[in-house]
Amino acid sequence: MRAGFLFVLLLTVCFLPGHAQETMPRTNTTDINAKVNKDRERPEKKKRYLVLIKNNTKNILYGNKCFEDYTLSKGYMYEVQNKGVYGSMPGFKKFWHNFGVNLALIFKRGPWWKLSANKQMKRCRELSGDYVG
Repeated sequence: MRAGFLFVLLLTVCFLPGHAQETMPRTNTTDINAKVNKDRERPEKKKRYLVLIKNNTKNILYGNKCFEDYTLSKGYMYEVQNKGVYGSMPGFKKFWHNFGVNLALIFKRGPWWKLSANKQMKRCRELSGDYVG
């Protein structure tokens, strides 16, 4: 009984045309020198930025494209969260969050990252006309 069942199963799998034998579709031509577009094949990696939380927009040039592009190129960004607004981080938690981000930026961008950011901020203010004096 078992041998007959196995024999019928083997015949069905082996002799059914096009059932499980073909794994790749057949093509008329094959180009050996074809290049694969890796950017299109792989999903785009999302870059993760460090976030510094501020209470107001003072000294961060909020909305200035030049300075925002600079901060994003350095791997961090500013986020404004007003005090007492639902969903904003409380003061103590905000302090420790910014402390960790500043420490990470010191190791990632060097101990003088804030000075170079301030220098770039002055440049961006002059280019956009926000600078007086």
